[in-house]
Amino acid sequence: MRLVALALLVASAASPQPPAAAGRTAQVARGDQAFALRGDPARLAEAIEAWTAAAAAPSGPDDPAIELKLARAEAFRALSDPGSAREAWPASSRAAERALRRLSPAWSAAVEAGDLVSAPARVGPEGAEALYWLALATWSSAREKGLAALLFVKDPALAAMERAAALDAAIDCGGPERSLGAWAAALPTAVGGGVARSRSHLARARELGPGCWLNAVAEAGSLLVLLQDRAAFDRALAGVEAAGEGDPRYAPENEVARRMARELRAQAPRLF
Repeated sequence: MRLVALALLVASAASPQPPAAAGRTAQVARGDQAFALRGDPARLAEAIEAWTAAAAAPSGPDDPAIELKLARAEAFRALSDPGSAREAWPASSRAAERALRRLSPAWSAAVEAGDLVSAPARVGPEGAEALYWLALATWSSAREKGLAALLFVKDPALAAMERAAALDAAIDCGGPERSLGAWAAALPTAVGGGVARSRSHLARARELGPGCWLNAVAEAGSLLVLLQDRAAFDRALAGVEAAGEGDPRYAPENEVARRMARELRAQAPRLF
């Protein structure tokens, strides 16, 4: 009997996935392969299509990991194709929110109760990445709409990004610190901004992501403009344009940073 039971157990463990689950797994793998080549807009679109299909598949439990992939992909689309930003940032925000609701029921309950500013404090380490993409996409989406929209989301977005930085500041190559540094340069000291705070966050971002050129571009376009330091601005952007590959994990983001650096240098007469 023991041998029969063991044989049945082995056969059960070795049985293939149901067709629907196997299809979902294949879609995730297809998205992963395409996203590795995300510098090509067609492959990025393929990744988003595959992951969207996987997230919508009826088989199996909801998987926040797929939503996190979508949040990152849509954020990259917004950066790499500014013309898509008004559509891509909200899509990134929605995917991040879906992930965070699954990862942090306490956050979800606080949000449902209308407590948007203190809700991020309820998020644990497992929700750090989702909280980061949500904060980034919320702020960036509002910025696309104008000052009134940005002021409306400022407090909850700042609270979310500060919590993300406290939980895992290394996400997205120092992304939480990069964002907080750039945002601080745009805000008065009385409401969480100012030169000192911006400089501190951006220095930390450089430490966390030494091979990620988005950190230098963010500093040039925020703090150095605030300081009206044209020489440092020019040096920083020239360094990005002349830089090598940097961190290979972020090679597509570094190509986007080079494009952004060129665009910022072209805007210098207006900024200084």
